[in-house]
Amino acid sequence: MGRSRWGILAVSLLVCAVSCGYRFAGDGANLDPRLRTVAVPVFENLTAEPGIEAIFTGALRQEFLMKSRLRVVPESQADAVFIGRIQRLSTTDVAHRKAQDTVLTRLTVTLDVRCIERESGTILWQDRALTYFEDYLQNPESAVAFQNRQDALKRAARETAARIFDRFMSRF
Repeated sequence: MGRSRWGILAVSLLVCAVSCGYRFAGDGANLDPRLRTVAVPVFENLTAEPGIEAIFTGALRQEFLMKSRLRVVPESQADAVFIGRIQRLSTTDVAHRKAQDTVLTRLTVTLDVRCIERESGTILWQDRALTYFEDYLQNPESAVAFQNRQDALKRAARETAARIFDRFMSRF
């Protein structure tokens, strides 16, 4: 018994020593080391929803501020620039109590986002149709319904920002 335990331990140590070194690719290890700064100018808003460009831009800036080695700087000082366009925002009723009584609404947003190297204009990363949806509760009280929609917009912005950040940092 003692010998087999030592054998298992030796094999386990050998496997650990020669393992592939798997790690999360979104840590930026594959980024060009010359990239040190990033700019996130205000996204273009092609929807009829006022102010969402600030929500989505702010969420992406926050991702870089909180999770990245890249410093967020003004566009004129950046190595890389994220250019975003909010192409579409729509809502769909997804749950009803009665035929005319909606209780749950799905908010869907589609973005066109790309990151370019500022000096050369080379596209470093892009997603021309990044789509995300978020559900929110309807309420007969209009102030509550409005707040629920705003909260859904903010959640959608945070989630899309996280996806953009992770995909860019992993070069996916």
